[in-house]
Amino acid sequence: MLQFSSSPPRLGPWMKSVIRSSLPGRLRLAVNGLSHLFAKRTEIAQAVCDLPGVHEVTLNSPTGTLLILYDMTLTDAHELQEETDLVLARYAMDATRSQHAQEKDSAELSMTTDRLARRLVFSALSAVLGNTVLRPTSTVGLARFTSPQAISSLILSAPIAKSAWEGLKSDHRPNADFLTVTSIVASLLLGAGNSALTILALSDLAELMTSYTIERTRNSIISMLSVDDSHVWHETASGRLERVAVSSLHPGDMVVIHTGEKIAVDGCIRSGDAVIDQSAITGEFVPVQKQTGDEVFAGTVVKSGVIHVEALKLGDDTVVSRIVGMVEESSLKRAPIQRYADRFSNYLVPLNFLLFGAVYLVTRDPVRALKMLVIDYSCGIKLSTATAFSAAINTGVRRGMLIKGGAFIEQMAAASTVLLDKTGTITEGKPEVTSVLPVQADCTPDDVLRLAMAAEETSTHPLAASILACGHRRRLSIPVHGEVITEVARGSRTDVDGSCIRVGNLLYMQESGVVIPASLPASDGGILTYVSRDSVLLGIISAQDRPRENVRRAINALRYTGVGDIELLTGDTESQARLVASQVGADGFQAQLLPEHKAEAVLKLQTHGQTVIMVGDGINDAPALAYADVGISLGSKSTDIAMETSDVVISTDDPMTVPELRRLARATMRIVHQNFALVISINTVGLILGAASNISVLGSAAMHNMSTILVVGNSLRLLFFSPEAHD
Repeated sequence: MLQFSSSPPRLGPWMKSVIRSSLPGRLRLAVNGLSHLFAKRTEIAQAVCDLPGVHEVTLNSPTGTLLILYDMTLTDAHELQEETDLVLARYAMDATRSQHAQEKDSAELSMTTDRLARRLVFSALSAVLGNTVLRPTSTVGLARFTSPQAISSLILSAPIAKSAWEGLKSDHRPNADFLTVTSIVASLLLGAGNSALTILALSDLAELMTSYTIERTRNSIISMLSVDDSHVWHETASGRLERVAVSSLHPGDMVVIHTGEKIAVDGCIRSGDAVIDQSAITGEFVPVQKQTGDEVFAGTVVKSGVIHVEALKLGDDTVVSRIVGMVEESSLKRAPIQRYADRFSNYLVPLNFLLFGAVYLVTRDPVRALKMLVIDYSCGIKLSTATAFSAAINTGVRRGMLIKGGAFIEQMAAASTVLLDKTGTITEGKPEVTSVLPVQADCTPDDVLRLAMAAEETSTHPLAASILACGHRRRLSIPVHGEVITEVARGSRTDVDGSCIRVGNLLYMQESGVVIPASLPASDGGILTYVSRDSVLLGIISAQDRPRENVRRAINALRYTGVGDIELLTGDTESQARLVASQVGADGFQAQLLPEHKAEAVLKLQTHGQTVIMVGDGINDAPALAYADVGISLGSKSTDIAMETSDVVISTDDPMTVPELRRLARATMRIVHQNFALVISINTVGLILGAASNISVLGSAAMHNMSTILVVGNSLRLLFFSPEAHD
């Protein structure tokens, strides 16, 4: 039985459940992401209700809670929570998109650099005219509000006044804009038009520097992600082929994919067969044979063959639209320290009004009291984080690293554990022959390799390519042979000098009646390819997927930055995982993992209090990338879904960019803390001087805005930051 209720929203974990209460047969879970999944509440509740032992589910979308009634003889609270987390993981992307859409609707549009520059020019002209040609003859009564400085101040403060009023209505308390407007009006009442204009001009100058940083970052991101739309060959009802954009397809359309082309839809093969590279999904670099009736998935590549596929699932948007949308949303992902800075600065606004009242009561001097409104902490504290994170994102983009928000910079700096996908991330995804082991005494390694080349000459399989490449490096000639016949998922065979030469896996040898000796030469832990003549096994060729250049150095560099645990996660065999882990110096490994198992590995570490970075490149990594505190897609061949799910997209194949990103994140957090110290110290001194000395209102405004400008300037140092030169 499914029930729904509503109540005020709350904050909590993202898509990972937290037990709110647990009684015998009754479990209440809190999941913050549910508040963004109102449209899918029925589907989610039904999926949880279908779990073993569950009788009833009450899903409260606004509060983000699940009440589950279950049979204690069939499951327990801990197991049920884990099963529920796996169900919720399927909706992580939906929740993220919904959250971004909601935040976009409510986000305020900041002023552009052009508009801010025009405001500064207008302020300068008003100040010049007001102090020369149009200098007022009186500053009494209404004349205070008719000078060029006063009129300009009122015009320029109109957007700020609107923001102050909206903040007062929504939050029921004054914000920083309200404080600014109050100080401007108070300055005008005291006849200090120049002070009012200066307050606005210095504020606009600080915002101009900030806006410039943000716009520069945005332009860098868009330039980085400038890619063409995806197109496919669409087969019309008449059988004619036409090249169309993926976005124009509909479910049921027929598309044709040729050798070397990327499959752009999820669908079913209606005719044809092909060898398809599914490494983006399974994490294994050995392609698989697909034929009529088999399913194929977007992001995989046809290595050989031609297939006609009926499109069953299509994305709502093209690749470009999804990536551009990701860029639009990235600025909305605020770091915890940013949210703290905003809350802290808002709480300090009433302090200025209290100081204003206290100073006026003690001194009866409205000018001294006004200085308590001119100097405030809120503006500088907010910019302490915003400009630093924006500058860091810009620097990252220039180095090929797209960071989707300040939250991930903070998490990256604090991370204690790094998990690495193996295939295609720390390895190249291209096997190389590492050894050729003859079994028969009358055979040399070159003899085994030469015969293998004959049977693999026309194959497009990666292992075949590695065998042919090894033979060419040794300058071996391919013997004259007959037609090459490929046995799906087993190997290939051909005739050489009247004998049948077979090359393939152990199953192929056994099915073909090849005699396998009881004892075979020890291999080096690679993938084995067997070579036989008729029924006699001649030798074994071992191939390995070698680690990328600099992987071991990158892992050591991560340790130097304070990462305590580095592990491999892979869907490959245990022997391959152990071999690669020892080669790159990882602390451990987990092998033969499905995508959900990788996500579980991340969750397990997080439950022990670890901040986890996950580095991957494929669809099979997407759940783990989504669950990790920081998900990083590494490499120029990262799949679209990995790029969309991850928090950081690295466009290069160099593993050293990961420790560089870590150093950039740590430097950014140091600058944020420096900014906090600058704002608090300078403004505190300014408040003391304003209350106890004869410093002018203009001087107080200059001191306050100088702290803001210093904060922005300090943050801009990150634009010239070189990650290699810092710890």
